[in-house]
Amino acid sequence: MRLHQLAAGVAVAALIPTFALAQQSCEQRQSNRAVGTIAGAGLGALLGSAIAGHGDRTAGAVVGGLGGAVIGNQIAKPRGDCAHAYGYYDSAGAWHANSVARENASGYYDREGAWVDGAPNGYYSRDGRWIASNTQASAAGYTDSHGHWIPASSTGYYDADGRWVAGAAGGHYDRSGQWVASPTTGRYDSRGNWIAGQPARSTDVQPGYYDQGRWHAQPSTGYYDAQGGWVRVEADANVGEHRGAGLPSDIAGRAAWLDDRIHHGLDDGTLSRDEGGRAMQRLASINREARGLRRSDGYLRARDQRMIMAKLDALTSDVRDMRRGPVREY
Repeated sequence: MRLHQLAAGVAVAALIPTFALAQQSCEQRQSNRAVGTIAGAGLGALLGSAIAGHGDRTAGAVVGGLGGAVIGNQIAKPRGDCAHAYGYYDSAGAWHANSVARENASGYYDREGAWVDGAPNGYYSRDGRWIASNTQASAAGYTDSHGHWIPASSTGYYDADGRWVAGAAGGHYDRSGQWVASPTTGRYDSRGNWIAGQPARSTDVQPGYYDQGRWHAQPSTGYYDAQGGWVRVEADANVGEHRGAGLPSDIAGRAAWLDDRIHHGLDDGTLSRDEGGRAMQRLASINREARGLRRSDGYLRARDQRMIMAKLDALTSDVRDMRRGPVREY
């Protein structure tokens, strides 16, 4: 009877380390197996000693430790790993690319930290739901100049070195309506002309879209897959702008994105000079506050990071709504 209790107890104890896997990054996932082995052994030893009889505590601890180590090792082992991952979405919905050859990749981690077989083919909506696309798997993404695989729906991503790459696109239509499949940055004007270097977010209402090489001058929201097919998205999709979802989740990256977004609004006329000036002043104020809060080692305390990011999120929301009126006052 005690042996049955011991086996059951070890199995339950070995499950405990798996509860903390949900929000781990790709790199952290690589260490899960070792952590599971150690934690399983420790918990198994304690449980085995407690369940065994008074004279059998040493033997119970040894058996429990061995059993816990084996079970913990197997349970903590993920279905996939970073060596076979296209990349992963962080909890904000931003894509983190991985330097893995496309032929070696077999899946990715979603924003909840769960392994998903295959490459991402869809986008996250404003409420965090994954919206699958009917795009062919071969057109779901593209490889940038550094070999990173990028989902077609991501108009910005973190590269393998943790740097934010803004305004990414898998290609564009030229003046003759031909799709040029090459990673680029830019947007279309109201006549369908490609303007290089001025990225538009996929949540922005576009002035039109190409369908089989023909320009349709009517407002639409979406993105182009890797073969030039227009993929409509929900009008409230968060493929990049709802309170910062899908945008840089670090302070420096978000501040840089906001600076670019505000200047973009000034350039295309969606933000008045007065509105843009006040938004830039507000961003500068947040940056000064962040610099003043940094410790001698250059880092911010966790609560200060949360406070600064909350202010950047609020400014992000205001800039996103700039077409409907001025950003809020201080």
